[in-house]
Amino acid sequence: MNARIIRSTLTALARMGVAEVCVAAGARNAPLITALMASEGIKIWSFFEERCAAFFALGRIQADRQPVAVLTTSGTAAAELLPAVIEAHYQGLPLVLITADRPRRYRGSGAPQAIEQKDLFGSYVSACLDVEDGASLSWPTRLGSQPLHINVCLDEPLDTMQEGIDFLAHHPQRLAKTANAPTFMLSREATAIVVCGLHPAEAREVAPVLVKLGLPVIAESTSNLWGTWPDRPKLDHLLLPSAEATFRTLKIKQLIRIGCIPSSRWWRDLENAPEVWVTSISRLPFSGLARTKNVQTLPWNVLDALATRKLPPAKPGREKNDIPRALKKHPLSEPAWMREITARLSTFDRVFIGNSLPIREMNLTMSCSEQGVEFYANRGANGIDGIVSSWLGVSASSRSSWLIIGDLSALYDLAAPWIMPQLPQGNRRLVVINNGGGKIFSRVASLRALPEEARQIVENQHRVSFEPWAQMWGMAYICATEPDHINNLPGGPVLIEVIPNAEQTEAFYAALAA
Repeated sequence: MNARIIRSTLTALARMGVAEVCVAAGARNAPLITALMASEGIKIWSFFEERCAAFFALGRIQADRQPVAVLTTSGTAAAELLPAVIEAHYQGLPLVLITADRPRRYRGSGAPQAIEQKDLFGSYVSACLDVEDGASLSWPTRLGSQPLHINVCLDEPLDTMQEGIDFLAHHPQRLAKTANAPTFMLSREATAIVVCGLHPAEAREVAPVLVKLGLPVIAESTSNLWGTWPDRPKLDHLLLPSAEATFRTLKIKQLIRIGCIPSSRWWRDLENAPEVWVTSISRLPFSGLARTKNVQTLPWNVLDALATRKLPPAKPGREKNDIPRALKKHPLSEPAWMREITARLSTFDRVFIGNSLPIREMNLTMSCSEQGVEFYANRGANGIDGIVSSWLGVSASSRSSWLIIGDLSALYDLAAPWIMPQLPQGNRRLVVINNGGGKIFSRVASLRALPEEARQIVENQHRVSFEPWAQMWGMAYICATEPDHINNLPGGPVLIEVIPNAEQTEAFYAALAA
């Protein structure tokens, strides 16, 4: 009985275009695992726990733009997928969740490993397919840009002598035809563009449109517009760093967002600025704002029509940009460290940026980089969990990659390097900015008056060193307190613990505020 539904499930995965599966093994999913191992044309990544497996799968999807599946056993193992499912939902990534389950008759019984797995992920998946032998089921003809849950009910005996399939023999379904672009209105007010969260292939589509528009482009690091690219027109004359000072300097009356939701405080403040027209162009339906006045969200296929519009550019005001001077005056501050790391990137490196302060400080100091450097981030839900795993997924198809995260993000994902022995050889630089806690909360205006005792709790202040973490997973280790310490890095995996100067960091931000 199990053999029929296992073969049906694997065939459906092949037709959806799945070529990689991240497996967290257990007894209930052992028949599925042996069937996968007996199959051809499928890559298997092995994990000892589910959470890292799911975030690693997200990284693989981000890098290669192909669906990836994660396979778990039953019970709470399935629940460990939820954080990555949420992230995939808000990024629009085709993550396929395969959860092995006990037969339906066990539901509500409280029997071991028999939780309510059907519809476990609620609205964060496009559908939940509850697969059991003898039950009618219609498999989807194609996989969209949302997670899909396949709950496979396996009865005992759990026969592990399973036959596999040839994944390459089952061609994926053709993509649905793109709908016609809708008509849309734009204001004739002073306009700027903000771009974030684009895959390099998407940035290649966007670059010619930006040149034709000729408007100022506030580009986050994840826009993948910075630097030189052999297949795109130059944008240097249009690009501005995504710093709060940039938004304040430009007199913006209309903003066109292309890609994902910006990380800036200025974007959030648009909630209370209904006079600013906001148009979002994205593959996802999210406007990123709660207000509806003067807000519209348009599909990706309006880009060609946008390129024909003639819009007045937002003009800079009189406010001076003091970021370069502040970086020079405070060379050991956290933002200055971001500039130092960027200066050491090489052609075709892949860089994954952590949330919280790292992505904001990278955007603050961003300038033109080497040719073809790609930037990624988990900006769907803006969380700090699973970032190391996602980076390792992105790095699996790259010879040289960097991760830049805060200390708390690293502590969230200590098990992530488990997968490294299975990865192709490459230079992987894991940079942990260790400032002793969640210092972003010291930048939140509403929290500045916190009593010291409460601040210690909110910031999760600590004195953790990350050297034992590097030793645990066999990574080289460097403690960097001066920029020269990150010159001449060794090959292979390296953990770089950056200790920024707290006084210089405070002085840097004080200078900008002044």
